[in-house]
Amino acid sequence: MDVRKKVLLDLFASPGTLFPVVGGLTLLIGSWAFGSTTAAVLGVFGVLAGLGVSATKLIWKLEGITNDAYDYVHAQEVKDQEEKLDDLDQRLTKDRDPRSQDSLRELRRLYRSFAEDVQSGKLARSASEVLEVIGELFRKCVAQLEYSYELWQTARKKSPEDREKVLRDREQVIEEVIDTVRHVERTVEQFRGFAAKRSEDDLQQLRDELDEAMRVARRTEDRMATWDEKTYTEAEFE
Repeated sequence: MDVRKKVLLDLFASPGTLFPVVGGLTLLIGSWAFGSTTAAVLGVFGVLAGLGVSATKLIWKLEGITNDAYDYVHAQEVKDQEEKLDDLDQRLTKDRDPRSQDSLRELRRLYRSFAEDVQSGKLARSASEVLEVIGELFRKCVAQLEYSYELWQTARKKSPEDREKVLRDREQVIEEVIDTVRHVERTVEQFRGFAAKRSEDDLQQLRDELDEAMRVARRTEDRMATWDEKTYTEAEFE
């Protein structure tokens, strides 16, 4: 659900709005069927009351409703992401390689703790820029760990010779994910370790560290795309 849809639901589909309108419409239909003037008057009053509640919210409470909608949608997105990450964590237990699962858990820990510090105001405003890059690295690494699991599944179905090739490629993905996690860990530690007044040299060091991590992650992405297009087609293994 997007924010706009949530705002519209809160404005026009809340019980305080919906019940009077539905009740009023029911009375109007009943008044038409049975010829009751009283029911018609009450029906019109109910519809107008419901619309009045919506108009009041729209005029006086729109900002609060919008903020609540943002918070609700964000919370749902976080919940969905955590469920997907939990599922990936569970699947990575099957590849019998603790590095993949350990990398995912360390990434989650680093990103969660840094994001909490930024949101709580414990870190300077410049931390938001760092968090944005770390978030992108986090998403790339998760995709790469997903891919490493797919490679492991593919390897199980291949002949010994082909299996070795797939596992070598998987090893490359895992090593580069580990390298990226180390970059992220160093960046987080360095940022927290800086004095309250950070120099431009300090910030540039962080940018360089994150740029290097991003190069590693993008290089892995490019390699994954190449493998998808050329390497792991069924025809090549048959």
